[in-house]
Parts: sequence; structure tokens; C-alpha cells
Amino acid sequence: MTIICELAAPFVANSAVDENDVIWPFRAHTDGCLRCQARHAAMSRTARELGVMSAETFGAPLDLEWRVMSSLEGDLAVARSWKKPIALAAALLSMAAAIVIWRLRPRPQS
Repeated sequence: MTIICELAAPFVANSAVDENDVIWPFRAHTDGCLRCQARHAAMSRTARELGVMSAETFGAPLDLEWRVMSSLEGDLAVARSWKKPIALAAALLSMAAAIVIWRLRPRPQS
């Protein structure tokens, strides 16, 4: 691979993606260079395949955010199990309800 091939590589890639000719300073080189032509063909094929794939839509799993966040470590991490936090919240809520009911119960008058 020559230095000219290396210099032309980004322009070959852009022309393949945009489906245009290579810009004029490198066109003479790429017309005669088999490596640059192969690179252009590969990039064109990849761009077409990506274009086809971009039309497809896939829905993310409903629990994707939770799975990603639970796999993190450090400050951004969330609990790996929701059972303990839910059980704790249920216990606190039932204790608060018991206190409210106890305070509002009718008392015998003396």
C-alpha cells in the first residue's frame, strides 16, 4: 500500500458512501489502483447493507434500561434485585398505616 493509497482512503470511503466519484486529485490514482478500487467496492457494499438495515426497526426489551443500569458499578448502579427495596417499602407503608389507624381509633370516654 502506497502513501497515496493512505491519503486517498478517506476520500475513497466518502465517495463510496455518497455514491459519487472520488475527488479529482485522487481520481487518476484510484482508477488504476486495484487496492483502492477494492476498498471502494467494499465500502459501497457496506454502505448499501447499512442502508438496508437502517430501514429495519427493532423494539428494545422493556427491561433494557434496568439491565444496563444494574450491570454498572459505582454511583450509577441500581439494586440488582427489586425484591428487597419493594419489601422494605411495603413494610414501612404498613407500619405507617398501623400508626395512623391506632391514632385515629375511637377511645372510650372516661
